[in-house]
Amino acid sequence: MKQEDKRTTQLTIPLGLTYEPQHKDIIKQHWNVTFARQGRMSVAAKRIMARVIDQIRDDDFKLRPYYQFRIADIITEASITKETAYKEVQGALNELTDAKWEFESIDGSEWYVRHLLDTTKDKAVGYKDGVITVLLNPQLEPYFIQIAHYTKYQLNNYMSLKSWYSMRFFEILSAFRDTGIWCPTVEQYRQLMDCWYEKDKRGKVKKDKDGTPRMKYPLTKDLIARTITEPLEELAGTNLAFSYEPVYETERMTRGRKKITGFRFTLQRKQDGKIPEYWLQNTAVSRVIAGLRTWKVTDRNIALYLEDIGTEAANRLVYSWQLKENSEERINDRVKYCNAVFVRMGKAAQERLKQEVENALDHPVV
Repeated sequence: MKQEDKRTTQLTIPLGLTYEPQHKDIIKQHWNVTFARQGRMSVAAKRIMARVIDQIRDDDFKLRPYYQFRIADIITEASITKETAYKEVQGALNELTDAKWEFESIDGSEWYVRHLLDTTKDKAVGYKDGVITVLLNPQLEPYFIQIAHYTKYQLNNYMSLKSWYSMRFFEILSAFRDTGIWCPTVEQYRQLMDCWYEKDKRGKVKKDKDGTPRMKYPLTKDLIARTITEPLEELAGTNLAFSYEPVYETERMTRGRKKITGFRFTLQRKQDGKIPEYWLQNTAVSRVIAGLRTWKVTDRNIALYLEDIGTEAANRLVYSWQLKENSEERINDRVKYCNAVFVRMGKAAQERLKQEVENALDHPVV
């Protein structure tokens, strides 16, 4: 009996920190995760997921058996305090273990429901002595490891947001940084913001007494007030500050106001050719910038294309130039050659990202 009690204790109480987590400042998230139907959850739960994803490296070939980090990593610049931390984390982990999202398959041929976390292993999802332990569902590995189609977003501003809707806007708008415009239909918007038809535990659409499907915020004016107003304010101080305008139906057979059929969200950040100050404050990013400057890549081109190319690819590019320097293919005109290669690489990355966004929106999860 004592052995059974000991085994049960091991399943429910996670160990302390077993490795030193290395966090990134930029998160890569698969398109199918960004555009999945995600049920609304607490801000603490979203921050926990962000701190898990930011530990996944581009050269990882499989998920870690479990991910750990300190609670300080989610309460910094946030509404969670040390006094309420235990209760907040306990509630957030319960949300995450129950959470199921609807994903489109990698090849786009089908969709399915997956739990986010794995609660079947001896190492438990939990919280102990200021350390949070999370096990990702291994069936979701294709969405987190060696991903080719992704959106990127800065973690610093994301972690300071206090609204789930603001976090969703931050993730989605990050996919439209190159065009600066996101134009979803009302139906697409509702699905991405968990304001679509309400369902019971079996996944069946709920109906009112008249047999009409129940929808969250059925009036468009309420949808706008409850889901757009707060993100407008919260993202105002970030590089994803935006404005919006409703899109109305073009034709109407009857009298009355035209129906809102969609929204147009426009990013306010102007590409002024200046390197953002927070890039220079980041040790890893500033090192990459210094390397590019050595090869005479202009600040304007760095500001326009580095985020899309990525710091790792930029480092590999600089390394290839260094190899040329010690060969018969030495670069004679760094300004002309290196800028041309960097810009061509940046534009290709932006075009690829644009096509991937369009493909994701053409095949929404319903």
